[in-house]
Amino acid sequence: MATVKVGDTQLKYTKWQLTHIDGKLVGSNPVSIEFIEAMQVAGNGGCNRFFGEGVVSNSALTVSHMGMTRKLCDENTNQQEQMLLNMLKRGVPILMIENSLILKGQPELRFQVAG
Repeated sequence: MATVKVGDTQLKYTKWQLTHIDGKLVGSNPVSIEFIEAMQVAGNGGCNRFFGEGVVSNSALTVSHMGMTRKLCDENTNQQEQMLLNMLKRGVPILMIENSLILKGQPELRFQVAG
């Protein structure tokens, strides 16, 4: 498998759907992330939509100036969503292998290209 060094150019205008958490298949899941004009990041954390300004530096993705909707969901969904958002705010090592985008955090999140 070819691993691609990830930068703004590789991410711009792409959309990804969460498929695995720490190697476990998640099945039908609304969690997604997309990269639009000028590295603006938007997505669904599982319950709420989020958005912010992304930057890739030293193969790590950090999202700043993050905002989100405020719907109330079940506890598991809220915890998963908060874990993803915290990971993006702190900065997380990122890999692109074939049609997968991998956030190398705790836990590791694997996304597939979304249509």
